[in-house]
Amino acid sequence: MSLPRALLYCCLLVSVSFPALGGTWTPDPSLGNVDQHRRLYEIARHYCEVNFDPDANLVGTPCANPPNKKHHGTGGSCAYAYTLLLTGDPADQALAQKILKRVLACQDTNPASPTCGAFDWYTEDAKPGDLNSAPFVGGGLAGILDLDRQRPCLDPDVRSAVQNAVRLAVGAVMRRDVDPGYTNIAFISTALAAAGEKLLAVPGAGAWAQAKLDAIMALADDGEFAEYLSPTYTAVALDGAYACRRYAFSDAFSAKADAAINHLWKQVALAYHAPTYQLGGPFLRAYGDDMLEYCANLKYWIYLATDGAYPLPDTDTAHDWGKAGLASLAAQAVAPRPEFQLPHAPWREWNAVGSGTTPVRHLSQYREGNFILGTVAFQDEWKQKRNLVAYWRNDGPPPLGMSVGFCLDESNESESIPGIPGEKIHFYSKQVKDAALVALATTAPIPGRDVSTLVFNGGAVMDDKGVFPFRIQDGTITAYLYPVTNGSVQFATQLNTNPVSNGQDYFNVRPVPYRISRVMRFWDSADSIGNVHIMSYVIVFRPSDQLPPKVSDLALKTDANGISASARVDGADLSVSFKN
Repeated sequence: MSLPRALLYCCLLVSVSFPALGGTWTPDPSLGNVDQHRRLYEIARHYCEVNFDPDANLVGTPCANPPNKKHHGTGGSCAYAYTLLLTGDPADQALAQKILKRVLACQDTNPASPTCGAFDWYTEDAKPGDLNSAPFVGGGLAGILDLDRQRPCLDPDVRSAVQNAVRLAVGAVMRRDVDPGYTNIAFISTALAAAGEKLLAVPGAGAWAQAKLDAIMALADDGEFAEYLSPTYTAVALDGAYACRRYAFSDAFSAKADAAINHLWKQVALAYHAPTYQLGGPFLRAYGDDMLEYCANLKYWIYLATDGAYPLPDTDTAHDWGKAGLASLAAQAVAPRPEFQLPHAPWREWNAVGSGTTPVRHLSQYREGNFILGTVAFQDEWKQKRNLVAYWRNDGPPPLGMSVGFCLDESNESESIPGIPGEKIHFYSKQVKDAALVALATTAPIPGRDVSTLVFNGGAVMDDKGVFPFRIQDGTITAYLYPVTNGSVQFATQLNTNPVSNGQDYFNVRPVPYRISRVMRFWDSADSIGNVHIMSYVIVFRPSDQLPPKVSDLALKTDANGISASARVDGADLSVSFKN
């Protein structure tokens, strides 16, 4: 999902919740774990009420750019309308329909337009420009139409307008025919087409939905979908898979939707690290560091799947496209999942299946007690990707009594190599348990003193700065860093109170204020072989009360077969190679 930059600029901290101002919603007992479902609804309603702009009849979020202004989102506003309609309260229904009229006015209805059926992400947008808005906003409207079918809650004119908007959105996703490897968009597009078949008998929608779901599931195999382990987009994929079951129009389609749901839960549970409440990496795409601190929607699914055994702090960074939509999840029958009760293997190697346009990715993950490390063997450095991800549990203050330590290779963030697309920088790695050898390589010209960055929690410190190996300590874990290639190393801890100019890419959302520690290495002093610029290191994580690793034979070599980096860690040989 590619959301416009402004969508992530608009964020604020949510304060302690309070009761809804209008009607109330009582979950159907058939949903199971009723208290948890009710809590998700209350989070959604509170967020929308706090951010509702009565002058615009839309959910409006304060933005840092431009300052002192609000952007009014169509997705969050549509979600608020659904939240209101669930209660059956007449005042809520009246307000919901005012909101819907504003949202519907933001759809491109020109049949000659290439974006016909899509919506403005914000009412302030000049025109729709992102086709992803069709399944997102259109899917929200389909949910409202389905609710209206079960319990009439729309006036005739609004009902007719919603029906027309859903038809146009269904047409948009069918014309686009998204690649099944674009997992989250493929799932919600399939669900919208299924809704078009079941609710409106849109010609061809059922056949398209069946074919697309078949294509998505052909990628499942026994590994990840192409969009692997994303704290942000796995939730969207789950939402789409459950909506496929909700709008199932045949037994075959329903069975395939159930298979998709089970496969997604299996992969999430295999990667979930309960001691830190994180999804273990690596991530194809992520918007933040710690799911406890930002609105990674997957955590709300995990909250239900673990029968409430997931903390939901009310101080996490929120977004209208995240928290506002939780009423839809609250109304979804998501029972505790048995996959989360199974034991975990300490070591995993598996694949994220390619789709033809997306290559196969080889993933590794190691866990021991309160620690987990995951890497991808080969990946580019596009801005949302997290190719090396480690988490560990530290003691912390109430109410959780713990904090999350982490180390993330964020060499792909905007300040890394400005002007060079992430696709031009390649990440290679070899992981053995708690150790990883990494090589970053690019043939693009290096424009200045640009950096490769390892990001740690703000509590991390580097002791004996300038002494090899570099030791970064954070509570229970010490990371030992061994540069393979040349280049100076700098360590800094920064406190930032600006949600936008935070020294990181705008897709990396952190609560405000936040403190992080960073290890920086500079590309202009690193090694080059021919026209290939290379930054390589070995990182080993050990409990702070244990002896350091034995690391030797660090080398960067070139021969007729290409370039290779290698090292030996506690008797194990690690190497990566790539072409000149």
